[in-house]
Amino acid sequence: MKFVRFILTFMLAAVWLAVVCMGVSRAQGVGDYEGRIVAGVDVAIEGSAPDAAAESSLRSLIVITPGAEYHAVLARRSLEALFSSGLVSNARVEITEVGNAVVPGGHSATGLPVRVRFVVRRQVRVSSVKLDLGTLPPGTPIALDELRARLNMLEPGSRLSEQVLRQNADEIQVYLRDRGFFRANVEYSTQPDTADASGTRSIVTYRINTGEQAHVENFYIKINGFDDSSVRPTLKLQPNAPFTRGALGEDLSRIRQAIIALGNLAPQLNDPKVTLNDAGNAVTIELTGGIGPKVDVRVQHYDVSPKVQRALLPVTREGNIDLSAIEEGRRRLRNKLQSEGYFFADITYTCTVTPPVSTAVATNGTSATCENLNAADLSGRSVQIVYDVDRGRRFKLTDIRITGTSELTYLDVADDLKTQKASALGIIPYLGYGRGYTSLELLEQDRRTITARMRDLGYRRAKVDIRRGVALTGDNLIITFVVTPGTITRVAGVEFRGNQIYTESQLRDEINSQNCLSRLRLRNTNSLTINQQDTHPVFKTVIGAPFSPTGARVEGDCILDLYARNGYVDANVDFSIVELPNKVLADNVREEQVRLIYTITSEGDKVYINQIRVNGLVRTHQEEILRMIPLRPGDVLRADRLNESERILYATDAFRQVIIHTENAGETIGGFKQRDVVIDVEERKPRVMTYGGGYSTDTGPLGIFEIRDVNLFGKLRQGAMRLRASGRTQLLRFEYLDPRFRSYGSNQFAPLALSLEYERDTTVTRFFRSTIDRGNFGIVQRLDPQGHPIDVNCANENDPKCRAGEPTINRLVFTAETQRVLSDATHSIVFARYSYEDVRLFNINSLLLAPVLRPDRVVRLSRFGTSFVRDTRDNQFDASHGDFLTLDYAIALRQLGGNISFSKFQASYRRYYRLNSFRRTVLAGGLTLGLANLFNPRDRDGDNVIDEADRTLPISERFFSGGSTTLRGFGYQEAGPRAVIPGGIFRTQQGNLITLNPFTVPVGGNALVVLNLEARVPITASLQAVPFYDGGNVFRRVSDIFGRARTEPEDSPNLHAHWTNTVGMGFRVKVPFGGSIAVDYGLLLNPPVLQITQPNNTTIPFTLKNSQLHFRFTQAF
Repeated sequence: MKFVRFILTFMLAAVWLAVVCMGVSRAQGVGDYEGRIVAGVDVAIEGSAPDAAAESSLRSLIVITPGAEYHAVLARRSLEALFSSGLVSNARVEITEVGNAVVPGGHSATGLPVRVRFVVRRQVRVSSVKLDLGTLPPGTPIALDELRARLNMLEPGSRLSEQVLRQNADEIQVYLRDRGFFRANVEYSTQPDTADASGTRSIVTYRINTGEQAHVENFYIKINGFDDSSVRPTLKLQPNAPFTRGALGEDLSRIRQAIIALGNLAPQLNDPKVTLNDAGNAVTIELTGGIGPKVDVRVQHYDVSPKVQRALLPVTREGNIDLSAIEEGRRRLRNKLQSEGYFFADITYTCTVTPPVSTAVATNGTSATCENLNAADLSGRSVQIVYDVDRGRRFKLTDIRITGTSELTYLDVADDLKTQKASALGIIPYLGYGRGYTSLELLEQDRRTITARMRDLGYRRAKVDIRRGVALTGDNLIITFVVTPGTITRVAGVEFRGNQIYTESQLRDEINSQNCLSRLRLRNTNSLTINQQDTHPVFKTVIGAPFSPTGARVEGDCILDLYARNGYVDANVDFSIVELPNKVLADNVREEQVRLIYTITSEGDKVYINQIRVNGLVRTHQEEILRMIPLRPGDVLRADRLNESERILYATDAFRQVIIHTENAGETIGGFKQRDVVIDVEERKPRVMTYGGGYSTDTGPLGIFEIRDVNLFGKLRQGAMRLRASGRTQLLRFEYLDPRFRSYGSNQFAPLALSLEYERDTTVTRFFRSTIDRGNFGIVQRLDPQGHPIDVNCANENDPKCRAGEPTINRLVFTAETQRVLSDATHSIVFARYSYEDVRLFNINSLLLAPVLRPDRVVRLSRFGTSFVRDTRDNQFDASHGDFLTLDYAIALRQLGGNISFSKFQASYRRYYRLNSFRRTVLAGGLTLGLANLFNPRDRDGDNVIDEADRTLPISERFFSGGSTTLRGFGYQEAGPRAVIPGGIFRTQQGNLITLNPFTVPVGGNALVVLNLEARVPITASLQAVPFYDGGNVFRRVSDIFGRARTEPEDSPNLHAHWTNTVGMGFRVKVPFGGSIAVDYGLLLNPPVLQITQPNNTTIPFTLKNSQLHFRFTQAF
């Protein structure tokens, strides 16, 4: 026994000695190297292939440097930097001694130099996620997009860990169980992405076996006091029905509403218990609870219908009587009263429980009772909730005024005020309030808004009071905001602190740059104040200008932009003010003085792009992405360009997801930081197929088939084929778009768009019936008694030789177009295009318009064109200042394959100017000029004579005018030269004979001049009155514009147009969702007088209608 005890004692001593030795060794590994000279620092990557660039990037994070002393605290900081970078998942430090000589000053017995080696395992990241559902039966309620939406922290580029994979597998499992797949199995796996050379990207695959969807075996409803017989037939979860949580939620809602309909407004339903039958794939549902108390809701002293009460009061429909629901009903009632003119109505509520609760804290029948209602404790009782309404006096808010200052007017703040004046259009939903809208709370918000605006104008001590003016006998209410401006504060000096990279002069230049001034919305860069047309006034921060906190913040952002544009993305700027002694002016007026100080608290380090990596590509060529984004290796890293790159990639529509982030990449030779830009993308399916159909009374059954490729050839180009066919129309179109056809400037591209289209249309008569021949009983062609088209000049309608066939248009069009942006500031763009059109008319002899159309039976146009657009308007739909210019020129030549040669020019100019001195009226003017000329006209109508029709453009190329946006004294495209169509006896579509008198149709011309002038005068915030003048016309020839027309013997007098003058009045009603509803009445002062030839060869004068009423959903121009 003693020997055994000795052996045990010896073994314990040996173990203790080993532990001590290990501790000494570990202490030597950390402590005994303190102060040693570092001979070298290495980084070794384990678990993946060697990567010199990655090792260099990681080495730049280590704060231990060769030749310096080693300290354990530096090793710890280095490990922290490695883990914080997100580039490594594990790291350790290994230290070895090198050399044999003793180093003077060493802290250990040997004092030898050491080599420090960091061994790291790189962080694996997600490359892409695949969901393998196998083969699902038709109708399975599982959507792949919904499954993807459940995934969390698995975006491309995110860190990959076992925990994240397991959590997302659980999320998928929950999704499947909610849809009845209780026995579903979800497995996951990862595999390296072979496209990633670094070996740090993995493809995550979830393999999902859904199994069979569970069905309902029984649905037990055990709610005390509720008979479920009335609601059970309406439930979705009937026996043997497939089970889903969504259907269960809908059934619970039906049951709850059935109980509420009985007057029990607070049913107490427990969570349904769903039990899966182990023997089969069936579930049993058990719902328990109680119907809760009877609840009676009343509104006193204000008549509210049961329907409106249910819409306003949540307690009547949502199934709870909590204080929040009662209070919300009070708020909605007050809003409704305020919309009816009871602006200062007061509403209180009380709650009464019958029989009373013995343990109640509050007095029954008071508002305090409402705060302590607990439906679970009130079963078998009744609750009465009473809203007591004190409507007060009913008003009509006729005016809102701001007095006490000339610096701010009501129009300056109208868009920001919650209080709204009465509107004559208030009876129309969404177009205002019939009696206005306000309350004590809203007036307080508006007071704060006006105070903040005055402070932005330099009046820091401004105070605003509210006065309500009420007529003694009437119901008109006037709200007046009385402003006491106080002393103005001016900027006495501007100082910059903390700037090392940029001089004060450079920072001042940035603040005064056009880009920064545009943020302040200044019209005149030399002006201290803003553009007078701006409704949000701020000031430039210059010496002597009023101090504006908003302006100071904006200019601070401009300074930040300067840093960010040049790679200092971590810069930070604050501003503060220093109070200075007041300045006394000559008239003893005092002005406060402040010095504005911009403090650059951190300029950060300049960062350059090392390399750009794109992950997740399947079809797309990487060089195409690198070509289109504004990022280049060696460039300064700019946050705005990262955002722009992401926007550009999303705009291609080829990617479902784009995530751009940066990774540390060491330093440049000059010592600047470098970062790798990593672009993680997830591609969409490139091809999208669409098909469908419909029915039209004009064309009959219609079929549609489209196929579109958003990533053609893997080069982010787009191609499409569209087919639409019916018995009367057929259209086939091919499209190709290269958004980056040619590069120019700084990362700008000129696109190339190609299209080829063929169309066959036999609905010509329907087109004419709906556009040209209004008022002629819908007759556009001659028909025989059987309804077949016949020649309009045929003497015997029953002669089979007169059959003319159905009129048809065949069109073949090829176009190629590109464009180039000349200036982003003025939105100036130039377009260049080529087009070839082959248009042919068949079987037109039955048409009444055959004489007009005959010269254009075969038209081939081969032409080049160019356009220029310049747009400086502040709003494209309702401009108040700026201008809009378009120039278009085209030349068609027979030498290019056409059969007509001509040149055509059209210019349009719009100008807008606001008069702030007269109710902010906007003066708008527009001029449109069109000129065309044929080269060497030829006989096109087959009469062997070069007549008027042969000297005019094809009808599809002529200028037309008239209507709600051009000459408002005419109907749509009814201005200009006209042709007389002979009358006669014709048959209607029903076969009835009818006598048609001669009539005229507009035929367009080779020249156009239209002048539009109008004044848009605000009447209210949402209503404008618009007097206008329209002048001009469409002319047969260019010389007709100047009254020097050459009259040919065969010319009809109806072809010669003169300048027309139209005056009128219109109204514009602004709508909340943008735009305006417009109504214009135009009076034509000198309507054209036409000469119509009668069957007996006499002519009678006919004057066109001299007034028109137009409706439109925009401004006229």
